[in-house]
Amino acid sequence: MIKCSLKADKFIQTSFRNLLLKEFSELGDTNLFNIALATGEALQNIVRYGYNFLEGMSVEMILVQAEETFVVEILDTAPPCPTESFMQQHFTPSDHGGMGLGIIKKLTQTFEITPLIKGNRTKLIFALESR
Repeated sequence: MIKCSLKADKFIQTSFRNLLLKEFSELGDTNLFNIALATGEALQNIVRYGYNFLEGMSVEMILVQAEETFVVEILDTAPPCPTESFMQQHFTPSDHGGMGLGIIKKLTQTFEITPLIKGNRTKLIFALESR
């Protein structure tokens, strides 16, 4: 298990990918790619929609590798997410994105966002492919 804090800025996806490669390289290319892509999309959504690109924000993360799964928990201090409407949205690709939720849902075994009193807990569970 690894606990860490990442600066919530436009480079958060790269920061997470670097951490993942450093600490969990034994997971294999396919697992690393899927975890980095889906988690990066979730982190980008937090920066963009939760924090509205405010400077000085961060997220706390817990990463747990088990026998057949990899769990990512992200804690933010953004306003609570309206999960009923947010999780049901379907976007079409545009110049501004719009495919993030679909990518996350496709690559994870479980994807949930739980609003908290101050912030949100995002949990992604990945089924690991044999390495």
